[in-house]
Amino acid sequence: MTTILESFIIESPEHGESFKIDLIEGLDEDHIKYIEDQWIPSIKRQYDMAILHFFTQPPELQTDANFVEILGRLGIPDKHWNWTRKCSVAPGANRKAYGLLNADHVEAAMMLLHGKSSRDTASALPIIYVDYLAVAPWNRTPIQNPERFRKLGTVMLGAAVEVSRTLGMDGRCGLHSLPSSEGFYRRIGMKDLAIDPNYHNLRYFEFDSHAAMSFLKTGAL
Repeated sequence: MTTILESFIIESPEHGESFKIDLIEGLDEDHIKYIEDQWIPSIKRQYDMAILHFFTQPPELQTDANFVEILGRLGIPDKHWNWTRKCSVAPGANRKAYGLLNADHVEAAMMLLHGKSSRDTASALPIIYVDYLAVAPWNRTPIQNPERFRKLGTVMLGAAVEVSRTLGMDGRCGLHSLPSSEGFYRRIGMKDLAIDPNYHNLRYFEFDSHAAMSFLKTGAL
């Protein structure tokens, strides 16, 4: 079941006008089909380009780390994410899906996990964990410039903070960052808690309550 939580008026650089964007809780079958039909082909084209870039490099540069860097540079570090599978298992895995809609266009998607604890305090306070967050390909500068919309990831992260507040967690959130997004999370005030060797060697970040409230005041739309 889909519920509209909030609406935003957001400027479109591509169209030069503003649109009403709805934040929803729950992604239904039509939303998932939209992601499969509209997001995936564009991501696949970028992936084919990444493969071409990779194999035209000298053999000594054909490393896993270099390929990850290419994926990030081409705007598809999340190429392997399967939103159909993620949403199908969410109800039984203590997760909830969220989306940003421009009419029936899915402009961003996010999965939040309940039941995690902070890694930054001795009391292990509860947090909301941002399991996955992605914007549509046409909202990614390496894929389309000017983008249809900008800063939708910021809007979604603000929604995660608000969910945390609603559940009595004072805005505390945590996430593992894809390499291409690490600088963004540092800039908005999330604490860098180092590489997590138990989670794909991704770097882990957290908002404490103070930083989360500051982000809502200055960073989120």
